[in-house]
Amino acid sequence: MTKHRVSPRLSVPLCAALLSACTVGPQYQRPEQPLPAQFEQAPIVDPQPGQQTMWADLGGAELQTLITRALEANTQVEQAAARLAETRALSGLSVYALFPTVTAAADAERSKSSPGDPFSMPDQGTAERYRAGFDALWEIDLFGSLRNQSRAIYRRAAADQAELAAVQIAVIAETAQTWYARRGAAQQLALLNQQIDRKQQQQALLQKTLEAGRSNALDSARVELELRSLLAERPALENELLRQEQRLAVLTAWPLAELRQHLAEEFDWPPLPALRSVGTPRDWLLRRPDIAAAERRLAAAYSDIGYETAQYFPILNLVGDFGWTAQSFGALGGGASERWRFGPSLSWRFLDFGRVKRYVKAAEARAAGAEAAYRDTVLRALEETENALAQLRAVNQRAAELQLAEASAVAAERLAEQRFEAGADSLFELLDAQRQRIASEREALQARIDQATALVAVYKALAGDFAEVLQSDDPSAALETRS
Repeated sequence: MTKHRVSPRLSVPLCAALLSACTVGPQYQRPEQPLPAQFEQAPIVDPQPGQQTMWADLGGAELQTLITRALEANTQVEQAAARLAETRALSGLSVYALFPTVTAAADAERSKSSPGDPFSMPDQGTAERYRAGFDALWEIDLFGSLRNQSRAIYRRAAADQAELAAVQIAVIAETAQTWYARRGAAQQLALLNQQIDRKQQQQALLQKTLEAGRSNALDSARVELELRSLLAERPALENELLRQEQRLAVLTAWPLAELRQHLAEEFDWPPLPALRSVGTPRDWLLRRPDIAAAERRLAAAYSDIGYETAQYFPILNLVGDFGWTAQSFGALGGGASERWRFGPSLSWRFLDFGRVKRYVKAAEARAAGAEAAYRDTVLRALEETENALAQLRAVNQRAAELQLAEASAVAAERLAEQRFEAGADSLFELLDAQRQRIASEREALQARIDQATALVAVYKALAGDFAEVLQSDDPSAALETRS
């Protein structure tokens, strides 16, 4: 018996020809989104070389330690990383569908025919049969069904990667804003304690003048009122400080006692870095991870359309097996027991086109929804960025004015003290000047807190330093070149 085998010289071009067949379905292109040439609220800054890093400028070593810890241990980051690991595993698995599936099998059988069986052979008693071999199945992806399926999984993995970056940015931003809020609450509390100490000293001095007959009970009551009002504010500030520390503990997954070991006891307000060049909206569009995630999910939806459209066409499989069959185990592997077969198998759902059409329509509807979601993400992100830039500009202007107001209030209080000591003014004028100075100090400090949180919001809206995360290789690009 002559055995026919496919020549290796013919098999390579044959496979290449089959794999280069057409891919049905719409070709994906990123939707064009109208964007302004520049951000409306962009500050005027001179971009300098080497200005890619943003988050590293904030807060100094203490904040950077908290950010590093949050990225390593935050539960939201861990969840997003787990989703990415899952989709990456599935994307790696999907590639195997493009290649042959080979399985090994072996079985042994012992049988006996009844003498009364009309289908048994004469003189047939107990029989044994042993089989071993390999089965192979290879679906030839003529119309891109498998490639579209694999491409969709890869694109969703890229979307999950972008969403991980978005979660990381959100965690960094919340950690930074909470750290600044905690610093602000601590400094507000320290400022309040200073004001209470000064008021208690004033009360003690006034008590001496009252005993000496140089002041009256009304003045003493007014100072007592001022002191009690300040003391009443302390519990709220202490609670705010604790609340911010509890939030930092959640973000970093540290117990509160361990977290406090990483927080400085002094509460000096750290200087804020100047905002760097924000770039153009088109650069920003490629940097925002939430936009990248929405765009990759839209691309995956187009691949789904291609997969469903491919069901209109025949499916070609190459099937075959090779092995041995013998009546005894020892005879397995011999030339006489060898068997093999190879051939094509064609299946076509031409009687099921109605069902296929519905699946295609459903995939097209999902793609339309994904495109709307992408455009909505771009618009909302643009709104967030413009609002963040406008807020930063406003709080910077307010902080500058309040800083001048604080200096004026301090000067006014000093003058009121001099006039009171000289007997030109009553205690009422002095207390009024002190109230204005206290209010201006608090407002100026709150403005610095607002500046910090607004700057962090801008960094978050501009996607921080995550551009390189979103420019990683997309394995689906290699599949698309074979379309």
